[in-house]
Amino acid sequence: MLGRKQNNILVVKTDGLDCFVAAEPAFEAIRNEHPDASISLLTSPSLQRIARAAPYFDQVAGLPNFKIADERKAFVKQLKSAKFERVYDLAGNEDGKRLHAAMGPFRPKWLTAPPAPKPRKNAQPQSNAPRVDKLLLDAGINIPERLPDFRWALEARKDSANMKPSWYGISGPFGLMLPSADEVGRWTPTGYAGVAAIMAASGFMPVLAGDKSLHGFGDEIAHQTPQIVDLTGKTDHLQLAALAHAASFFVSDFCEEMHLAVSVGLQGVLIGPTKKPPVQPEGRHVVLLTTDENLDSVSPDFVWRTLTNMGLTGGGASAQRAAAAR
Repeated sequence: MLGRKQNNILVVKTDGLDCFVAAEPAFEAIRNEHPDASISLLTSPSLQRIARAAPYFDQVAGLPNFKIADERKAFVKQLKSAKFERVYDLAGNEDGKRLHAAMGPFRPKWLTAPPAPKPRKNAQPQSNAPRVDKLLLDAGINIPERLPDFRWALEARKDSANMKPSWYGISGPFGLMLPSADEVGRWTPTGYAGVAAIMAASGFMPVLAGDKSLHGFGDEIAHQTPQIVDLTGKTDHLQLAALAHAASFFVSDFCEEMHLAVSVGLQGVLIGPTKKPPVQPEGRHVVLLTTDENLDSVSPDFVWRTLTNMGLTGGGASAQRAAAAR
């Protein structure tokens, strides 16, 4: 799994997909700082597939279950045998702390992102990118001044049939609906069903994607708007990136996958409560709609008007967006 070449570097990034996306420029910075090193990434098991497609790592491993003693001991032994010269812990979470302690007194030079500040009441949510940036700047590493760009993910299996919308029965322009797997802060099924119905009436195929735990939520939407294509639990991150690149727009809330979608150029609308809205990606053509009331007060008509005002629902919008993203 982890090689024994000289100049071995380990990058630890074991938090969520949104944080993984935000750290993409940092991955490039580490690769540029160590062009001849063998760089290994330790990440969450769910992120291994897309991480292996990244051009920055030579090896990718998933974090084992540290509660299982045999797995923990075998994994730590393997890490020690790799003789890493330096570790960049870009997550700065409990996973990294446990790993750091398990490596013992002869651990390599270990650089850890500053801990996340305690959230203040009613404070706007913040990306963890500044913490990663500070870690690398303190290490003397220049970070590219750009937004996360995951278009390399589109090349991973570009000739595979299951990377194309037609694989899922999608034809013509389509809109991507990305609800959160957590019902807290998620827009209502009636809201998504309503905007899906408007999409269908306007010539856009409504496509629902996300975690497999959303199957029941998808059934609720399909009961109200049977035109939807329900792909919940049916796409990996690489396939989702390809779908997002081909879509005309998105509608989302607190969904982590939204960050991956915007990293390949997709534009759209975010919905959330005023007191604690979802993180709005900086530098992107994304409009945040908030309400002081229940989320069911956000009407599908208003969401559609917003998409229209953004220039995303007119003729040829899909082709225009795809051209702008390339």
